Order: sequence, then structure tokens, then C-alpha cells
Amino acid sequence: MTLKDLIAEAHSLVPKISCASFAENSADYFVIDVREGTEVQETGSIPNSINIPRGLIEMKLSLSNDDQDLNADTPIVVYCGGGSRAALAGKTLLEIGFKNIQNLEGGFRGWKEFSN
Repeated sequence: MTLKDLIAEAHSLVPKISCASFAENSADYFVIDVREGTEVQETGSIPNSINIPRGLIEMKLSLSNDDQDLNADTPIVVYCGGGSRAALAGKTLLEIGFKNIQNLEGGFRGWKEFSN
């Protein structure tokens, strides 16, 4: 399986949410920015999102981790720069037991275009 195949599979498993739908209901979601910290420092982030780089998702967010007030049904929106890393992170979250994961369509770049 190639990287392209892995990304396509992740996109097929993790539904997308449009920027407009997200903006209307953003308070209803636990929002995770899966970009690296340096990217967030350079470009900013969506208000009320938390930064958990994709490589740390499993360690920071598990259903047995009491650090976050999450359960399997918590609505979660993930985003990255354009959507692929977020899809992969969303797939991982599904695999560790979360059920309500959505990928912000267009990622942070899409959000910036939408919000300007």
C-alpha cells in the first residue's frame, strides 16, 4: 500500500465537514489542530482548537486518558494544513474507539479562505 493509498483510505473513512457547517456549530466540537507546533506558531490556528500533532494523537487522546473530558461519542473535528494529515489522524481516532470524527474540508488553508 502506498502513501497515496493510505491517504485515500483515510479520506474514505473520515467524513468531511464544510467550513460553513463548522462555523455554525463550532462550539459543539472538540477541535484538534494536528499540525506541528512550528506551523501553528507561523500561521495561527482556529479559535478554541487545541494543538496535538498527528504523531502524538494516540498518546494524548485515548478513551482511558483522564486528561481530556472525552468519551467515544464526543464530536471531534480534526484539521491540518490541507486535509490529508487530519484524515490520517481521524482514522487513528476511529481505530482507538472514537466514533464521531470529522475532517475540516480544506484544512486551515480552507478555513482562512472561508473566514476572510
